[in-house]
Amino acid sequence: MESMPTINSQNFLRDADKMPVSELEQLLKDINALLRRKRTQDKTLRERQLLYKINNTILDDAKTKRYQALVENLELGTMTDVEHSELEFLAHYEEKLRNQRVKYMLELAQLRALTLPQVMESLGLIPLSHV
Repeated sequence: MESMPTINSQNFLRDADKMPVSELEQLLKDINALLRRKRTQDKTLRERQLLYKINNTILDDAKTKRYQALVENLELGTMTDVEHSELEFLAHYEEKLRNQRVKYMLELAQLRALTLPQVMESLGLIPLSHV
């Protein structure tokens, strides 16, 4: 792995002080452009990470089917004690996933300077109040 060069800020400022104003202005423009590029790259990377996490904080298909079967048993009154415990576990697990997903969406909203409902709409998600 390549090591990062160490820049002494006092030496840098001392050297910059010796530069003509026009060169110093160009250096500042170059540094600002570099800073904007790095911020954009960091923001884009974080957005991709958050989108991945949002898409993966849901019950998988097998757990969803099992949850639905257990709810059906509950509604039919045919649920065993073991199934009831399993339903409670899955409900708690799904709630934890949902809460984590909302946290990821909130962070994405802050990153994009949007509201949570705007982010949810952009992701094709419908807030519970609209169901």
